[in-house]
Amino acid sequence: MILRLVTIAGVRNSCKRLCWLPPVALAVVLLGCASTENAQKEPTPRQDFIEFRQIVVLAMSQVDTALHALDKISVEAIQDPRPAYQAFAKAVHRLEVDSIKVRARTQAMRARGGAYFEHWEAYLAGVKNEQTRKLAEEHRPALKRSFEQAQSASQQVREGFRPFLSDLQKLRAVLEADPTLARIDAQKGLILETKDKGRRVRQGLDSVLAEMNSMTALLKPPGTSTNR
Repeated sequence: MILRLVTIAGVRNSCKRLCWLPPVALAVVLLGCASTENAQKEPTPRQDFIEFRQIVVLAMSQVDTALHALDKISVEAIQDPRPAYQAFAKAVHRLEVDSIKVRARTQAMRARGGAYFEHWEAYLAGVKNEQTRKLAEEHRPALKRSFEQAQSASQQVREGFRPFLSDLQKLRAVLEADPTLARIDAQKGLILETKDKGRRVRQGLDSVLAEMNSMTALLKPPGTSTNR
């Protein structure tokens, strides 16, 4: 915050089957009871998933930036490490700030998770078209499994992120006063360990992104691109 329960082929086949339905039925299947008063006030699952996906992509970028900045410190240590250290400290701070957004968004999705599928149950109860209902029932288990996998992967990322960020903060504090070659060499063990933790966090975020892509694809309205 890597696990693909819904394959790309499966998503494409699902979309092909959905294209057999009239446009109105398609919109109902893909977006649920969006015409109800409650749905207008509450974000739809697709809106939530897209927003969370954007935050995951941001987190991936910030982790990459922090790891790259850490590499630069070692590379530039034999010359003037101070600019590289300053870039590293800035990247760590940015990661601290953005991690709060990711944590808050993850908690919000976890809190609303049950409501997504309760809403789906209520929708199915009112569907009269047999084909529409059948397609909705077919997609519900895949969406739920993928949602649960995304939550599980997010939790793993959260657990791995804490020690990763802690190591980054330790390095920032140790090197702040004197980011010299000797001081950096003395921290080689911690630097290598931090990089390893960062790579694992990055892999976990890849898992979350894969599941978010699957869910947003299954909930894609007709005539729109998957990455929207």
